[in-house]
Amino acid sequence: TYNLWLKTSARLGSVSARGARVKSAAGSQLPAMAGPPAFHGCYGLAGGDLYAGELTVFGKPGGKGVVYRIESGECDVGTFDASLAMTGPGVRFTRDRDGAFELANGEQKGALSVEKALERCGMDKVPAERHKGTLPTATGFDKSRHQKTKAWYQYRALAEMPMTDSVFGQHPYMPTPPASN
Repeated sequence: TYNLWLKTSARLGSVSARGARVKSAAGSQLPAMAGPPAFHGCYGLAGGDLYAGELTVFGKPGGKGVVYRIESGECDVGTFDASLAMTGPGVRFTRDRDGAFELANGEQKGALSVEKALERCGMDKVPAERHKGTLPTATGFDKSRHQKTKAWYQYRALAEMPMTDSVFGQHPYMPTPPASN
């Protein structure tokens, strides 16, 4: 559908993806066609790595996001394709988030201060730590925990509160917010 959008856009003349009116080849004003929608979420890989950011319509990584590497504890911030290969500039934060490195197409270049790295990738604070030491150990089914969770959602339903708030609190690996242009 994206290729169809590009072909249609080319036939209509200069089309803005943000909904602005543009001129066709004949010079008349046409409403702009919307680009493909951007979805935001998390994508987990079999080895334990996690991508949080923009997803394609197929649920695969595609766009700006953060990749958390479970083995090393490092995280990469930048633009990724569906195979999680970084395209363009990016930043790599160390395991303890006390250092950072400049990346170009996934290749590590030079060291950066954390403040400079945050400024470069447009974040307010460093990404949450995620490595084997931060993951909780699996405990299996616990009847008491199940009853408490069930009671939480029953209470919210009876009080007519939103059911979207989790009993476990806020997710520490939230997807990146949409870019504002």
